[in-house]
Amino acid sequence: MRFALMACLVVSVAACSGNSTAPTTASAGTTMNIAGTWNGTIASTNNATAQLKMVLTQSGANVTGTWDSTSVSWAGQVSGAVNGTSFDGQFKFSGTVTDGTVCTGTANVAGAVSGSTMAWTSSPAGLKIDVQHQ
Repeated sequence: MRFALMACLVVSVAACSGNSTAPTTASAGTTMNIAGTWNGTIASTNNATAQLKMVLTQSGANVTGTWDSTSVSWAGQVSGAVNGTSFDGQFKFSGTVTDGTVCTGTANVAGAVSGSTMAWTSSPAGLKIDVQHQ
């Protein structure tokens, strides 16, 4: 369980691919475009706040991408869907904890998206991801 929290805490996305087009504002019934590069923080109830970077691509409502931490040794993939101004998806992660143990896992995340910010959480892990579009 600790590995899941640490991995989620270190949610930052590596720029493997991306879209240089800025996200767009969604009107009622429209799916928000969140493709691009996002930087911010990830925190959990069991771990300190860490810096992260996500690079997302989007086709219709479907979102995929990568993340990595700019402050700890964790990375992984992001997948999910945007519905209006909400995201529901998963963070897959892999990283090495302080004792040298390699941990992998998946955390379900959900939350609000806009053209400039996103705030996602994961329960019951107490994970909180806050990012801004770059």
